[in-house]
Amino acid sequence: PIPDRIVALLPYLVPLLDGLRYSRFFFSQFPQAIVLLTPLQPIASMYFRIPFAGLISFFAIYMGMAENRTLSRFVRFNAMQAIILDICLVLPGMVEYVFSPGRLSGLGFELYRLCYNSVWLFVLFAFALAAIGCLSGQTYRLPFIGEAA
Repeated sequence: PIPDRIVALLPYLVPLLDGLRYSRFFFSQFPQAIVLLTPLQPIASMYFRIPFAGLISFFAIYMGMAENRTLSRFVRFNAMQAIILDICLVLPGMVEYVFSPGRLSGLGFELYRLCYNSVWLFVLFAFALAAIGCLSGQTYRLPFIGEAA
């Protein structure tokens, strides 16, 4: 059903919003691409204004959707896949914290920018693939993540 398709897509907004921190170099290189995210501006501003919004969203999706047996398997699978995608976004942040790049220039900066762009493009690709799958009613398994869901 169509309502299930829309509900199944909503949890993917959390990893997309959490992945925005990796988009800064991408949007500085391609400023016109920011138009794609303009519809999310009200949601993003509210999400980043509320303390612990990511944690609250995580538990709301997990307990309210992924573990809710009254929802269809399609919705629960997509909710769990979105949660796992969001958990995977912790890893680049941990690596960045451990290696604490500080002031970079030259090749180091280019590598740093490449990593940021790679993470952002993966999140964007995963969101786009999930959106296509959810809106078409297909169960897509995201690369590296779908098997764990």
